[in-house]
Amino acid sequence: MTFFTGAIGLLVVAVIGVFLLPKLWAGRQAGETTLDWLALRDAELSREEPLLEQGVSSLRSDAELRVFDELQEGQARDAEGPAAPSRIAWPVGLFLVVVMLTLPPVLYYFLGSYEDVVITEELGALDPSSRDSVEALVESIVKRSKARPANADYHSILGDYYTAQGAHDQALASYEQLLALFPESPEVLARAAQAEYLGGDRSLSTRARLRAKAALAADPGQRTALGTLGMAAFEAGDYSEAVGFWERLLALEPPGSEGSQMLATLIAEARTQGNLEVGEPPALDNNAGLGAITVSVSLPEEVTETKGVVFVVARPAGSEQRMPTAVARRGAKELPFSVTLDDSNSMAGQTLSNLSAVDIEVQLSPTGQPGRQNASWVAAQKGVILAPGAEVVLTLKAAE
Repeated sequence: MTFFTGAIGLLVVAVIGVFLLPKLWAGRQAGETTLDWLALRDAELSREEPLLEQGVSSLRSDAELRVFDELQEGQARDAEGPAAPSRIAWPVGLFLVVVMLTLPPVLYYFLGSYEDVVITEELGALDPSSRDSVEALVESIVKRSKARPANADYHSILGDYYTAQGAHDQALASYEQLLALFPESPEVLARAAQAEYLGGDRSLSTRARLRAKAALAADPGQRTALGTLGMAAFEAGDYSEAVGFWERLLALEPPGSEGSQMLATLIAEARTQGNLEVGEPPALDNNAGLGAITVSVSLPEEVTETKGVVFVVARPAGSEQRMPTAVARRGAKELPFSVTLDDSNSMAGQTLSNLSAVDIEVQLSPTGQPGRQNASWVAAQKGVILAPGAEVVLTLKAAE
């Protein structure tokens, strides 16, 4: 309604400008403009008379004769009858009105905004208890997501819906599309790993494991990744590792909450199944030291920016792929800092221990969203050899 109200308002303004103002500005009697010109010319000649000394009378007579001729012509036209009405102005004006009425709604519809607005309104008014309404809305979102594959909101909504319905293969497909848009997002990596784990008979594939660990490397407090890795370890009989992940997750829960009580029960069960003593440190697999590199990051001395998140990213040397091989995440308030990238920071796909050289990139994102397009400060070093004790020192520069 806001759009159509604005369009009607602009139409009213256009009608006033095209039709009404010209009538108000038109001369109200024949010869008015001509007589005004004569008065103006007479005033000019009066000012010039002392300078010209002669010839002023002749110029005044010429001006009066010209006015007389024009007035005579006007009277002759009036005697012949009123002028024929314009046959062009009104059709052209009507055409402009029709164009202004139809063009905005047509553009609005075909550019896709109309359907997005309808979906947004339906989401706001959705009754979750009405299965038919929910399924109809999901069908609309599926259709719209195919038409607009770059709309991350649609993929996220579908992923959450399919997960709630237990359709984990479809949820994984939605999260895969999100990963194509945000390959470094810890949340999307964790959700994709969870969907693949739940859709694979609760067996964690290598790809899902790497994605979950990549999410933790970027965000050590990523709840979905901690829960998925903990459950996968428990199902595989690795109770010590399960306790490790669940205890990290328990530390993020409010004391006494329902989630805290459930995790405490799971941890106790894992300790019983694995014959673990209370307080025994969990054994988490860690491939640190294989293909490790230390990256030291700082801002210029004159800069005091401390808001946001810093992402330290490693990719295969010379690679154009956007999916990092390894990534670490730190708060901007920690600058300057040093971080060591190793296989525990690896993303889905390759591991650092399989590479001989990497390109290092550092991004400071004020919003906390990964990706070069979201970074206000960046730094990079290409072709770093992964030798023992490898280290890179980088100073952030303002992004272009």
